[in-house]
Amino acid sequence: MFFRSTLALLLFFSGCAAYQMGNQTLFSSDVRTVGVSIVGNETWRRKYGERLTETLIREIENRTPYKVVPESRGDTVLKIDIISENKHVTFENDWADPRELALGMVVRAQWVDRRTQELRQSQDINLENMALDISVTTPLIAEAGQSNATSSQILMEKLARHIVGMMEVAW
Repeated sequence: MFFRSTLALLLFFSGCAAYQMGNQTLFSSDVRTVGVSIVGNETWRRKYGERLTETLIREIENRTPYKVVPESRGDTVLKIDIISENKHVTFENDWADPRELALGMVVRAQWVDRRTQELRQSQDINLENMALDISVTTPLIAEAGQSNATSSQILMEKLARHIVGMMEVAW
């Protein structure tokens, strides 16, 4: 009886020995630092690159165990370019006044390992040209108090969450 209960306790605690909690299990343990370059901006809107860079750095620092450092010192480098930005009407009233618009943005993201020069990617992302184009949209409803500035900030937060989500290792 004693032997069986001791064996059961031993098996119970040995099964939990490798279990980890927190965001450390979602991200690769061989990467400690990420160099984030200023986001390139190919659109006519000013300051979009800087705003997305700030939002992305905040998201990396909050969600991952990685430390953001200057690009020259990082284990990996995250390079992002804003390719396009668009706005179109999704709903108008009887007099053809726009009541709801959709603001969209397309970015190209690369995450390169500086030590091996390999592109780091999630299991389910197919990157044939070594970069991933990401497209995100968000509604802009002026009557609800939204403006182009508030909608673009929501858009950048969605983009940052998506890009940091790509940094997670496959299960």
